Amino acid sequence: MKRKPYLAFALNLIAAFAFAQNLTLPRPSQYAEVTQRVGISDVTITYHSPGKNERQIWGGVVQYGQIWRAGANENTTITFSHDAKIEGQEVDAGTYGLYMLPIDIENVRVVLSKYAKSWGTNTPAESETVAIVDVKTHEIPSQEWLTYNFIDRSGNDVTAELRWDNVAIPFNIAFDVTTIVIENIRAELKGVAGFSWRGYMQAANYCLQNDTNLDEAMTWIDQSISMSSGFSNLQVKAGLLDKKGETIEAKKIMDQALPTASPFQLNQYGYQMLNSGDTKKAIEVFSMNVKKNQNHQFIWGFTDSLGEAYLRDGNKKLALKYYKEARKLAPENQYAYLDGVIKSIEEK
Repeated sequence: MKRKPYLAFALNLIAAFAFAQNLTLPRPSQYAEVTQRVGISDVTITYHSPGKNERQIWGGVVQYGQIWRAGANENTTITFSHDAKIEGQEVDAGTYGLYMLPIDIENVRVVLSKYAKSWGTNTPAESETVAIVDVKTHEIPSQEWLTYNFIDRSGNDVTAELRWDNVAIPFNIAFDVTTIVIENIRAELKGVAGFSWRGYMQAANYCLQNDTNLDEAMTWIDQSISMSSGFSNLQVKAGLLDKKGETIEAKKIMDQALPTASPFQLNQYGYQMLNSGDTKKAIEVFSMNVKKNQNHQFIWGFTDSLGEAYLRDGNKKLALKYYKEARKLAPENQYAYLDGVIKSIEEK
């Protein structure tokens, strides 16, 4: 039987509506996302931000004793790139629905759900929660839009904070940064980073600076040196030996390393000695640098460093000598600084 033209048109129109996508238009509560890195780990909160609009928020829009989506529209979510702790509770890496249950104006229960794609008003069942922590609020100046921020950052943790109306709800997030970094180093050294002496040196130096995995670090630095020996990796090895109490061997390594150093590496190492209190060694290193690099464009700066080392050592006569020498070699934009130092020494 032949289908009538108007009927075919109607059926096609219905089909078109069935598969049509909604237009992208502004929403009253706009989408937002905020990310903070801690070590090499990221924590990301995605949410929709409602406005106060002259409403009573706490005890009004947000009811006490009722779980709340901690935003608007779809789930507010929180994502951890690595295993983390929220207020001390361990949470696996992943994305979670973020809810809050305000008990009263001062106390809030933060709830993480294993389901992160729900509509925000779907209350997670007890069996669906992966973490529940209690936190204290604090008062803030009135804020129109609900916002998440990260505050109080350190090397291992950060505090996330919801702020709306006159209330802020903070909760701490921490990562085992050292363990995460070491695991990542091991993985990356199996890739392109493992084809270079620099990758192994960086790995060993991280361990040295953080006083961790020193035996493994020694293996890494020996691998680096076997690929290309130079001041940078020899200095790291000396540091590891010193850390392990092998000071005589560490000194031998540094004596081997110093002749291979660039002018700026020598200057940096001199300041490392100076800041550690070993002024005699600093003077030795700065003197070597000045003697070796008379034709370097930054010779005035190396000479200035030697003057500073003598000044810290209490030898004002030699300090004045090298500061005056630096003044002769320096560019004009350094005259005021050096004249001030020289005047200060002469007055004393």
